[in-house]
Formats: sequence, structure tokens, C-alpha cells
Amino acid sequence: MVNPNKAKGTAFESDVAKMLQSWGFDAWRMAQTGSEDQGDIGGLKDWAFEVRNRAKLDLAKNVDDANDRARCKGSRYGVTVMKRRGRPVEDAYVAMDMQTFCHLLGHIYDDETECFCDS
Repeated sequence: MVNPNKAKGTAFESDVAKMLQSWGFDAWRMAQTGSEDQGDIGGLKDWAFEVRNRAKLDLAKNVDDANDRARCKGSRYGVTVMKRRGRPVEDAYVAMDMQTFCHLLGHIYDDETECFCDS
């Protein structure tokens, strides 16, 4: 028998991958891999995604988990995508820590703007 919470999580991961695809990104839902988990969405080498569909959002844990996935994958950025109750995937929250955000800004601006975040 299928765990209904796991099925909801899997469906949301698929929805996130489909939305990224609709924006032209080569993204797909990744299979779970245990202790060396590299995130829930594959295809974007610089990104590790931790996708969550839970009744209660735990921002700190989700961001920490995303950063762990980024380390395992060797990605620049770890982000968490969190489902908003009763809202479509387009309204999900995407979060990262400030250090990751500074690294992202540095890459967006081609390091024209000096970033003072620790590496």
C-alpha cells in the first residue's frame, strides 16, 4: 500500500520539475539515493533542490537539508522549494541561506559586485 504523504511529496517533486521544464530548463525528478542524496530535482548542475510538501514548514531544516544535498552533489547552490497549502506549484516558496544568496548574486553580476560572504 502506498504511503499517502510520500505520494504527495512525489507528486509535488514532479510538479516542480514540470514547471522548470516549462521555463526551458532540462530538469527531472531524481530517484532517492539514501545517505548520498543529491536532491530531488536533477538536470541543473549548479543547483541542488530539496522539495518539500508538508503540512508544517520547517524553514531552517529545509535550508540545511538543501545545503547538504548541494555538498553531496558538488553544486554551487542549495535551495528548498516548499509547497504552500492549497496553492499551485507556481506559488511555492523557494528559500536559501544568505551565504548562498550572496554567491548567487556574485555569479549573476559576473563578480562585478564584490561579495563579502565567506566561501
